[in-house]
Formats: sequence, C-alpha cells, structure tokens
Amino acid sequence: MEKFPELVEPIKGQTLMDQAYHRLKRDIIELRRPPGDQFTEQEVASAWGLSKTPVREALARLHRDGLVEPIARSGYVVAPVTLRDVSNLCDMRTLLQGEAAARCAYNGLSPDRLAHLRELGSDDGYGQLAGPLMAERLRANFEFESIIANGSRNERLAEAIARIFDEIERVARITVQLEPDMPPWRSAERKAIVDAIAGRDPDAARLAMQSRTESGKREMLDALSRSPEVSTAQISVPVLPANSGAAPG
Repeated sequence: MEKFPELVEPIKGQTLMDQAYHRLKRDIIELRRPPGDQFTEQEVASAWGLSKTPVREALARLHRDGLVEPIARSGYVVAPVTLRDVSNLCDMRTLLQGEAAARCAYNGLSPDRLAHLRELGSDDGYGQLAGPLMAERLRANFEFESIIANGSRNERLAEAIARIFDEIERVARITVQLEPDMPPWRSAERKAIVDAIAGRDPDAARLAMQSRTESGKREMLDALSRSPEVSTAQISVPVLPANSGAAPG
C-alpha cells in the first residue's frame, strides 16, 4: 500500500477520536491554531459538539506527536517551532529521502509515473510560493516526494517520509509567510532528481535529492531566523566553570 502525507491524501478517521485528532492536527499544521495558541479540552469539545473523552484522547496523541504540550490545570498549548527542531527534522528528511531516491532509481518507475513526476517537478512561470496557490503548490511538492518515496518499494521508509512531511508542512507554511519568493534553482534541483531516476542511477539520485533537501533546510532556517520572535530574543550568556582558565578579554 502506498503512503502519502495528509495534504495529498486527507484522512478523516473512523472513530470520534480519530476525527478529532485529524481535525485538530490540520488546524495546527495549517496555522489556524498557530504556535503558542492555548485552549482547553472543553473549548474544543463544545465547539465541535463532542464529549471530552475523544478530544482528550486526540490531544494525548497530538502530544506524542510533539504538536501540543499540556499546561498544568490550564489546558494545552500548540508546540513552538524552534530552529533546533527544524534543523533536526530537515536532517532526518535528508537521510530518508536520499535513500528513497536511490532505491527509486534502482527500481525504476513506469513511463506514466515518471512523466507525472517530471510534470510535478516543474515550477516554471511562477515566482512565489505564497498566495492563493500555496496549498496547491505544497500538495504538488509533497506528491512529487511521495512518488519517489513509494518508488523505493519499502513501505516503512515511505511511511516515515510521509510522517516527516506532515511535520514539515507546518514549518513550510510559516516559512512561506516569512519568505514568499521561490528560489530560482528549485526547478533545476528537481530536474536533476528526475533525470537521475530516469537514468536508473542510484548514486546520482541520492546526491541530487540530498542537494535539494539541504538547500530546503537552508531556506527554512534562513527564513525562520528572520522572524521577529527570533530577532528580538534575548541572548543568554553561558556560565563558564569556575576553573575554566578563560583569560579576560
């Protein structure tokens, strides 16, 4: 069974808990509940006409996902986005997607799927990621990555990549608000990946994908570092051990 991020294949859930979980998750990812937003089980349950039990279970699951944090006797808060966490997330993306691209190139894709991959990889003629087409463009990007992940023919690898993109989507939406312009080299990076897969060259596919994910990491961290919260944060001074031997300046 092929695996896709929720933006590509939305999940509504079968039980009330599943429905509450996916609805809250999308609210957080799509920034309707931005980082730092505080709320209670009762507020969510009342707004959606649910009992507190499925909402409580959904929030426990979101806590395990790292998307919300409980506040003692005060409900929950949407987890912050930190530079360190984004860096770690992007590093994991590079490791997983690089391997998936190599396996996909080794296995090969059908002509129809390869043609669709090449179509999805084209960003020509549109200079911004922000605006009314943002969700559509994000969806196309995630589908591009999912075709490659599923082309690895390893369900666990494809599933792990899908989960990574569920997390990256929230960061991507914040990044696009801070930096709406699309880097001019993005189409060339995607073309290099598709060409390597079409040429059945695993090493070239891995390197091309790693180059793309590393540039994506730089774009995200650069944009986030310019956010007002980061630029106005206080800089703490590390406390040196008493016998560190550091000479005064």
